[in-house]
Amino acid sequence: MSSFDEWRQRANEMATGGQTVIAKASERFVASVKRGSGTATSVVAEAYGVALDWKGNAELSHWLTDNLSHQVATVASKAMDAEYLRTHIGGGWHRLSDGGHTLAGSWNAVHESLPDLSALDQIGTWANEYWKDLITTRGMPIVALERVDEVSDYFKHLDTVNVAQFLGGELIGVSIYCNWNDPAKLVASAASTECSGIVYANVVAPLVSLIALGRAVYLLKQSEQDDLRDLIAPALKGLTRGGASVLLISVVPGGFLLHLSCGIVINLAHGYVWDKGSENKEMIFSALKQCVGDFRNARPELQALPADSRNKII
Repeated sequence: MSSFDEWRQRANEMATGGQTVIAKASERFVASVKRGSGTATSVVAEAYGVALDWKGNAELSHWLTDNLSHQVATVASKAMDAEYLRTHIGGGWHRLSDGGHTLAGSWNAVHESLPDLSALDQIGTWANEYWKDLITTRGMPIVALERVDEVSDYFKHLDTVNVAQFLGGELIGVSIYCNWNDPAKLVASAASTECSGIVYANVVAPLVSLIALGRAVYLLKQSEQDDLRDLIAPALKGLTRGGASVLLISVVPGGFLLHLSCGIVINLAHGYVWDKGSENKEMIFSALKQCVGDFRNARPELQALPADSRNKII
């Protein structure tokens, strides 16, 4: 073999080795980005849900209404509000009971008020009118309620959906996609979302998070362990994270953006503390056991002292 052939062979070997190194580095980078994006989307989605629902998501919904809709009364919108305009029953919650704001009720109102329009024009008009109400704070009802004045505000919010809540559901969906193969993260995110959703009567994000729970159970059953008890720790992590976010945002004054930032910070801090506590749990448990043992050993000595002396020590 000539020196040129040897040089070409070594060059090919070096090129092959370089490609292998680059491929492995690329795989590690992509995996790292996926892990980071999964954590980031979970943190943002959970913080958004808590910040959004504080005070009935009024601030963000007002901004969306002012910038993404034109709230002008039309023949179709008056037809949807016909029952309220006739009776004035329900006040700001009249959409829950007047029958003109459910999917079927709103369509019938638009269809009957504009019979001369073509089917396509009627669909476009209905979609525009439905959007104008859906984007507001009170949103649109899931089902019509009777005697809405006798229903508590919690269940009124539970029966309504709006655009801001759908945005939160989409963020949860992105979080689920980024953590699709990690059952622990799926369960933690779902538990946190369910916690804030139940507290603030937001039905959209918790329903989407049920996909995460189902996926986590499926992954666990497909694994060799197949033990649902492995999901208890991630569930507790999510519940405490959601509870901490709700508590912090409830006591911190400010608007949506400030609450969103606080939610992100508390989620990151909670994750750090939880992970560190999990790493050092044996040391923590041993310290607690030692404290309990010292207390038990001290009790006979305290009982042997006179009553006056025990009171002074206590």
